[in-house]
Amino acid sequence: MAEELALGMSELTALLLTGDDVAESLCAVADTVARMLPDHPMTGVTLTREQGTIVGGSSDAHAMLMEESRFSEGYDPGLQAINTAQQVSVPDVAAEHRWGGYSMRMLAYGINSIYAQPLSVDGEPVGALSLYSTRPHSFTDRARRAATLTAEHLGVLLAVATGTARQAKLTEQLRATLASRSTIDQALGILMAERRCDRDEAFDILRGRSQRRNVRVAVLAVEIIETVTGRKPASPHFAEPEEPSRQRRRS
Repeated sequence: MAEELALGMSELTALLLTGDDVAESLCAVADTVARMLPDHPMTGVTLTREQGTIVGGSSDAHAMLMEESRFSEGYDPGLQAINTAQQVSVPDVAAEHRWGGYSMRMLAYGINSIYAQPLSVDGEPVGALSLYSTRPHSFTDRARRAATLTAEHLGVLLAVATGTARQAKLTEQLRATLASRSTIDQALGILMAERRCDRDEAFDILRGRSQRRNVRVAVLAVEIIETVTGRKPASPHFAEPEEPSRQRRRS
């Protein structure tokens, strides 16, 4: 069991820290968790984001979860785990009366017990790890401890992956801003040469055209450069910072 958990943790690390999109990795994450936990339960991973909730399931649970998302009343064990930051145990689905018609739908899928563990980043619940079994009372103390350990590891990985994605987005936004500024500077230089004026006057001219045509300054700047040079402005080059190991080798 310990060896399966260790191997699974390694696979989860690779999945979440090397994937381009956390959401696209959820099904693979669910499959990995299903393999590493006792009795290999059907597994679902739910994440909450500004644009809505996203769900991924192991290969034997994904179709069920996608179908359930069409009929869900917006509340189920996974969402309760997220909202309360507490684990939710449903030992016998047939005896469960929470969440409206949820239990009846789960029974129709053949699901008889459920266990949901919140996923937290920096102490805030951001998702849930949900386990499903066709047998009642399936999730023993041993299985719940393994699920808790796995959820804690997933929370750490999600924090790193989310931070990395956020930093990449900020870097891309900064590059776009710098590229736009470079284009505007080139257009201002052209206007200064044509009108024999200083930079402030050139910018007033560019801004006035922008307001009259209701077109962004950056778009007008591209038009000015293309009119004069006959081609689009070249994109500025951004030097990537060297890795510390490379810097040490060069020194």
